[in-house]
Amino acid sequence: MYGGDIFAKWRDREITFIGEGVKAQFDNTQQTPLGFQWRGRHYEVLKMLHSAKNPEGHLQYLLLTDGGIFSLALKREESKADLCRSRWFLNFRVKDEREANSNGPNFSSSSIEMKGLLQGKELSPISLVPLLLANVAYYHGHLCPELAVGYRAALVAQEELGFSRHNAHNFFIVAENMTSAIEALQLITGCTIGNQNFFAYDLGKHVYYFGSYATAQEPGKALRLALTNLVVDLSPKGELGRRLFSGEANREEQKEYQQAINDAVQKILHLAPQDLFTKTRISLQPPRAGGHLDYTCCSHCGEVTVRGKCHLLENGFVCPVCFAKAKM
Repeated sequence: MYGGDIFAKWRDREITFIGEGVKAQFDNTQQTPLGFQWRGRHYEVLKMLHSAKNPEGHLQYLLLTDGGIFSLALKREESKADLCRSRWFLNFRVKDEREANSNGPNFSSSSIEMKGLLQGKELSPISLVPLLLANVAYYHGHLCPELAVGYRAALVAQEELGFSRHNAHNFFIVAENMTSAIEALQLITGCTIGNQNFFAYDLGKHVYYFGSYATAQEPGKALRLALTNLVVDLSPKGELGRRLFSGEANREEQKEYQQAINDAVQKILHLAPQDLFTKTRISLQPPRAGGHLDYTCCSHCGEVTVRGKCHLLENGFVCPVCFAKAKM
């Protein structure tokens, strides 16, 4: 039972409220619960179905375990200090088919809302993605097909080249677009614009180059990935998208467009790599990074500017903007 079946049960209130504190095992590296003890039994997490953070900052997880599907939350105690205690709570369990078909009592919508489960926010099928991608989407603000493309490209490159956030300083990435995909690539790989080992040039193509500084001089060592599947394209829903972003779409139209996004994301996540990308090995010199940054104040506007970007004139360093204005 996955996907819409689970959330249909949530909507239909086919759940058993628990509301008890439990002991949980948590993997800090993967940022996911591994299991928990409840009423004398250990429950092992088999799959992360959903992760979210409510307005109070509490982490909430929907977990498939060897004993059913549970909602587990990590709640921080109220404190003004930087460090405060956190406790794990088991919110509810999704009823299995036998329980759902029985005549037993269900909790009403009002009683669930009183318990503050997910702070009144409905779970969404769009969040049925791996936890790593869910965390990227939380940072990005939403989940979209381009974000999923970047996620898949990052995983392929990491498997091919053996790099991770821990050794990202030895690698560099070049992207030929300025879409949401580059945020997924930066967050997952650790190669970032700020670290000067991620370079983006907007050519409008989902093409990505992954290279190692150590092997930059060796032919065939860099990896080139190019998206060749139009699954990312939502142009058939163009008019619907226009109505949505202009605020003209009604609720049914909003749901239809969101479903198109959900479908595209799920296809991107489940297609084999060879059905998404062409993969080639090439020779690639890393773009020049700025290195250590020295700053100065522009002698015209007084604003702090990287010294290497300034023009040295008789009256001192002048930033590129002031220099361009002076030439007009």
